[in-house]
Amino acid sequence: MTTSPLTAEGRPAALARPRVGRVRRLFDDRSLPTQTMAVGGAVVLAACGVLAWMHQQADHATVLTALATGLLAVVACAWLASRTGDALLRVAVASRALRRDDAPDDTNIPLIEHSAELRQATMRLRRMVEAARERRMALLERNAVLGTQLQVRTHELSTLQDLSVGLASKTDLHELVDEALKALEQTLDYDSASVWSRENMMPAEPVVLMGYRSADTDATDARTRALLGMRLSRPNVQHYEQIERERESIIENNARQSLLSWLWAKVVDDSRTSALYRTTRAWMGVPLKFHDHVLGVLRVDHQEPGYFNPERARLLTAVCSQTALAMRHAQLLAKEREVAVAAERNRIARDLHDAVSQTLFASNVVAGTLARITGRDARPANAGLLKQAQTLERLNRGALAEMRMLMYELRPDALAQTPLSELLQLAIEALVCRGDIQVDTSLSKDDPLPVETRLQLYRIAQEALSNIGKHSAATHAVVQWQFESGKALLRIADDGRGFDPQRPRPGHFGLGNMAERAREIGASHTLTSAPGEGTELRITLP
Repeated sequence: MTTSPLTAEGRPAALARPRVGRVRRLFDDRSLPTQTMAVGGAVVLAACGVLAWMHQQADHATVLTALATGLLAVVACAWLASRTGDALLRVAVASRALRRDDAPDDTNIPLIEHSAELRQATMRLRRMVEAARERRMALLERNAVLGTQLQVRTHELSTLQDLSVGLASKTDLHELVDEALKALEQTLDYDSASVWSRENMMPAEPVVLMGYRSADTDATDARTRALLGMRLSRPNVQHYEQIERERESIIENNARQSLLSWLWAKVVDDSRTSALYRTTRAWMGVPLKFHDHVLGVLRVDHQEPGYFNPERARLLTAVCSQTALAMRHAQLLAKEREVAVAAERNRIARDLHDAVSQTLFASNVVAGTLARITGRDARPANAGLLKQAQTLERLNRGALAEMRMLMYELRPDALAQTPLSELLQLAIEALVCRGDIQVDTSLSKDDPLPVETRLQLYRIAQEALSNIGKHSAATHAVVQWQFESGKALLRIADDGRGFDPQRPRPGHFGLGNMAERAREIGASHTLTSAPGEGTELRITLP
């Protein structure tokens, strides 16, 4: 069994320690001047006792003098300690004030000049406070910037979500493009924005304007609508082809055009779209890219140089990605509809061939047999019956010809593969069988024409023969198709009532359509007619 050690008075040390601890805590709880006076007084008393013991012969005056001197020293130390304590208290009060949330911005640790140590300590504390305040202000500014960026990103994401919903509801390409430009207007300040694409999104076709919006005009403005479908100006075609070829965006933040280049563009470039970009100081072109295929280009223009930074470029790229995906979706939907329409047309053509066409053929055989049988009987009473039988046979032949033409129309692939002479023969036969008109034909079998050219010539001839049957009251017509020595000629003439080609004919578009089709294939178009002198149409292909 162990026992605790004893103190000098014979008491256990464990009992003495709490008393020492209480005395120390009592001392520590006192202020600095009080501690100084207590310690100093104890030291002076002890010193006086020692002096008195060592110098028993000394008089009382010497002891009192030493005691007074010690007391003065204690008072001086207490005064210095009081000043130091007061300074530290001021520092503590200022620290508590700094901890408050509503503390003024000019609150700081007071500068204490009582001693070099206090001055240095308070100066360092002031610098710490200023550094902490600057750090706090920097954090607040950074937090404000991050809050603004968060709002911008939230707005961008909301706009992109609205754009996705809006694009998903559009199937027409022009409406889809207008929806994308309208969504872009909500997130980016621009002077103008436009979308360019190959016509019908087909390679090697001209580049045309699909959509346009500007800060001072509405998308429904008549001038804006008039520009849709216009071709891209020559200088901008080069930029478009570069974006299409490299599949990368182009940023021009300092676009300038000298007076000489502007005048030269006015002279050599006849595109009306050139005026859209003559005030531009900065522009960016972004490819509307789906995988590796460029469906078009979105161009955004601004009048402020250096406007397109990485953030705006990122936003434009995101908008273009959504737009390209929607354009590809619309393109696939259009192809799906075309496939469905072609399948339905083929089904109708098969049904017509298997049912109606066979019935008409049988009816024509019966009508021909009836006409021959009736013609053998020369009695005058059978003359009317013979005429009716011949008319029935002619009408059946015309119906068969028109049925074959209809089946060709229902199957564009078959129409494209049929020589022009056969197509013309069907149209001529349909015209002859509809009325009492004689048609002389001279149709060349040679037909080395491209499919587009052949179809356009057929449409022109179809319109001309239809006009003869409906309006000319002619009894005789000529259809000539020649192809020799690298030159093709389509000539259709009649001896009908004729008309004045210079006279306006509101509501009639056939003549204009024929002229337009001739221009599209690079053919010369000549129409000659006068009242009472018939009509002649000549289409010449070099």
